[in-house]
Amino acid sequence: MIVVILYNRGMKNKFPYIQRCGFKGHPNANKNGVILEHRLFMAEHLKRALTKDEIVHHINGDPKDNRIENLQIISRKEHVKKHNKPRKYVRLICKSCNKVFFKPNNQVATKKNCGQKDFYCNRNCMGTHFGRGRNKL
Repeated sequence: MIVVILYNRGMKNKFPYIQRCGFKGHPNANKNGVILEHRLFMAEHLKRALTKDEIVHHINGDPKDNRIENLQIISRKEHVKKHNKPRKYVRLICKSCNKVFFKPNNQVATKKNCGQKDFYCNRNCMGTHFGRGRNKL
């Protein structure tokens, strides 16, 4: 069996996990025989295939550190709790209808960086303000 390690160099950290090729027929590999290295190591350590419900979590947060002491199996629900932070919302007032509404903090910060100072509660209000909305006379 030939094993090739793919490091995903061209993707700029969008998918930083190490993949291995040459595992056609392995229960945890995709149809092309590619498997994520941390899932392969955990399956070999447990001497069984992993189920789709079992998530292999990197304890120190480094997706390239696939030492068995850095890996743990957790449920999808637990994994979401570990990685999803509660969103913070900002209170805004619609420039068109003066309605109070809330937007996630990250959306407001991005728009302010682009120079936008006016916020609208929906597209209809934005269009009405600029003379393009559904309520145009």
